[in-house]
Amino acid sequence: MTGIAHIPYLEARKSGFFFRRRMPARLASVNLDSDNFLCLSLRTHVPGDAKDLARRLTALCDLAFALGTETRMNHLGTEDIRLLEELARFQIDAHAAVRAMAPPRSEAAAHQAAACEQATQDVLRHALACGDREVVRAPLRAVAERLGIHLAEDTESWRMLAYEATRILLDVSRERENRELGRFDTPSPIFVSARSPLGAASNGMPGNAASIRTHATPAPIASPAPPGTPPRVSPAPVAPIYTAPAAPTPAPICTTIETPRASETTERPRQEEPSRTPAGASQAEATVETRAAATLEDETAIRAKMRPPLLENIDLRDLSEESRTALASPRGITVVQAIRLYRELKEAGYGNEFAREQTRDADAGRNWQKDSASKIRFAESFWPEFVGDVTFEDANKNDIRDALAFLPRIPAKHGKGQERYLAENGYRELIERIDSDEETDSEANLHVLASRPDATEADKEQARREALQPRLRSETIIKHRRTMRAVGQMLYDLQLIDKNPFEICSVSNSDKKRMAAKEASRARTVWDDRILTLFHSPVFQGEIDDPGEPLFWLPLLARLMGFREEEACQLAPEDFGSDRNIPYIDIKRCDANHVKSDESQRKVPIHPQLIELGLLQLVEMRRRQGQSRLFPNLTRGQTKGKFSENFSKKFTYYRQTNDCYWPGLDFHAFRTTFHGDLMNRDKSDAIRCRLMGHEPRDEGDRSYSQGLHIDVLLERIRDVKIDISMINSPFSDAPSEARKKAETQGLRVVG
Repeated sequence: MTGIAHIPYLEARKSGFFFRRRMPARLASVNLDSDNFLCLSLRTHVPGDAKDLARRLTALCDLAFALGTETRMNHLGTEDIRLLEELARFQIDAHAAVRAMAPPRSEAAAHQAAACEQATQDVLRHALACGDREVVRAPLRAVAERLGIHLAEDTESWRMLAYEATRILLDVSRERENRELGRFDTPSPIFVSARSPLGAASNGMPGNAASIRTHATPAPIASPAPPGTPPRVSPAPVAPIYTAPAAPTPAPICTTIETPRASETTERPRQEEPSRTPAGASQAEATVETRAAATLEDETAIRAKMRPPLLENIDLRDLSEESRTALASPRGITVVQAIRLYRELKEAGYGNEFAREQTRDADAGRNWQKDSASKIRFAESFWPEFVGDVTFEDANKNDIRDALAFLPRIPAKHGKGQERYLAENGYRELIERIDSDEETDSEANLHVLASRPDATEADKEQARREALQPRLRSETIIKHRRTMRAVGQMLYDLQLIDKNPFEICSVSNSDKKRMAAKEASRARTVWDDRILTLFHSPVFQGEIDDPGEPLFWLPLLARLMGFREEEACQLAPEDFGSDRNIPYIDIKRCDANHVKSDESQRKVPIHPQLIELGLLQLVEMRRRQGQSRLFPNLTRGQTKGKFSENFSKKFTYYRQTNDCYWPGLDFHAFRTTFHGDLMNRDKSDAIRCRLMGHEPRDEGDRSYSQGLHIDVLLERIRDVKIDISMINSPFSDAPSEARKKAETQGLRVVG
């Protein structure tokens, strides 16, 4: 039925609408039809009601399927899950009892206890990586004995149970580490109960510390050290179970710090507690640092083994010797090395999907270098200044946040070649220098204004505003942020890192709107009567040295034919032809020409007003001269390699120096105005798309638009008209109509 085919899982039958959706195989134990489909009658013949019900049922099914995935553990039985929950509960409650009854201790002792938990976590991670179940055998036996459960330790289910128990003990150890340092994720249960209204049921404690029983005494992770020796962390891998000791003043099981006796803590002040000597402290710190370095090495090796680099996805021959050397130790790649690796891969022509095998595309690499290489050059100098050239994965997020806060303060003209805006001593120094210049210029402007007796507050505000230096626009900031995030994503896809700290640089659509709302709008508009001011400027009044002056012809080609800037700049005499005696311009892709898309390749009839001004005469002149370009003196820019790169700067300078510059009214605004003229006539959209070089919206237009005749296109382009009576043609023998219009305006014709 029309209108419902695109609604997922909705079917129209004679008896009404039905919701029919295939069930996931893991949840197919419920009563379904023979094809494992959930099929429900919606009991309605109204399409609108059926759509609404189908969308609601789809959302409910998505939630139900997700919940089933999260809560079902088909490899464990109900009894196994009960045993694991009791194991976790006992571990936390036992540790809480020990800490509640322990005497005061020093801050060093607390950190030593946390370090002991980190050693426990290393043991458990190693056990998970190597499949070692022995570390949890004793804890599981103890809990099973309490619950009266028999464990069959020679079965496959035992290995599954032991694996999940190891993960639980790892989570428990992380929780104990936080508690050793006084960090709790949730408020105290008694506090929550006290905050509840009178008469409400008390939440109660998670377990009564006095009633915790012990049924097994596992081997300790670290044994107490003799008095006077510095604390150390023992690496012995044993089961990390806590038990409540029988003595009234127990010491933490997982620490090697010797705590003072109860009598000592009551007989002398806290400041008189024996402290370690500086030598002892240094020895302890060195021991901990050595242990931490060894642990980091082991952890790095395990991570690399579990997520080995996918270097086969790229061709290492495309990389420099420096990058190949950096990849020799993949988990240690630094920020600068990562940025350079990304630049080399993109210049070689790789796409963004580094998680799959790719081959280089030289054309894509050249295009990327033209459009985006400047962002990588900026990243290579900016980010290391704030985060350092550290191991990429270890980049501090607070340092990244500081860098993001500085980005909007960078001058918009940085790196443009002017000495004032060079960041030779770093971007912090550049920002401070520009801030100082702004303050100095503001004071100077106000000093000049003070000599005016009629100066108002509005004048002073304007004087301060004129002293401000333009800073990076939001769209530029977003590009810089996304570039660095892409570098991290590349490393993650190649499995060179396990987390991307620069994920914080991502920008959502709401972020874009929020950032843009804080700055003055530079939205492109359309040319109105201000174009007459442009037409009265010197170039359009005959003050040119060459009849093929680009400043004269290119704006007219864009305004009357909707050409993009590069399309107009790269025109050649051979691009001009005729069909049915109608002259046209052929926009096409070739080795030396660039077009935006396949749809940009098109034949556009020449606007009659351009013929009046002598465009075809210019073409013939270039043919006689043997020129390969209509505007042979245009040069390509060094950054993107396009003619429009340099011409844009020339056209902007021309407008600024001839009093015809307005923000938003740039070269592309001519094309925007042409597009508006076509839309205002409200005719065939297929013709509009053909003239503009846009992709047709309708499938029929996409498949058969080549059948549009040139005379139909000419009829539509005639709808676009402007007043050219004040324009002086560069050719003395231009069509008489244009010459007559010029003469009526009192203009002379030059040749």
